Amino acid sequence: MLNHEKSTDLLDSTMGVLEADVTNETPQSGTGVIDQWLEQLRQTDNATEIADTLERVKTQLKSDQINASELSGLLQTLATQTTEFSTLMGSEGDIAPRLEGLASALRSLAGQIGNE
Repeated sequence: MLNHEKSTDLLDSTMGVLEADVTNETPQSGTGVIDQWLEQLRQTDNATEIADTLERVKTQLKSDQINASELSGLLQTLATQTTEFSTLMGSEGDIAPRLEGLASALRSLAGQIGNE
């Protein structure tokens, strides 16, 4: 299961990456935080699908030729899976609403990438 403190730190790091000025970032900038999420998700029940999608996002980001429409679609899928995963967290604590915020940021990023 996800450790609350580790999850909170990862959510903060992830939002920092997603909210960064993309003109100053490379696609590979987010792969470090993806690796941290994968490490946590691989140890969590009910997280196989989201981890698999995240692996595909990472592969796309590390590619020399990023397919914007494919990456946008993967981010949309990841956003949906994140929303579904947040419902498994229950109503205690702040993780579920923070996951919802993450899903919203992922949708926004997917829209930006899809419109380029």
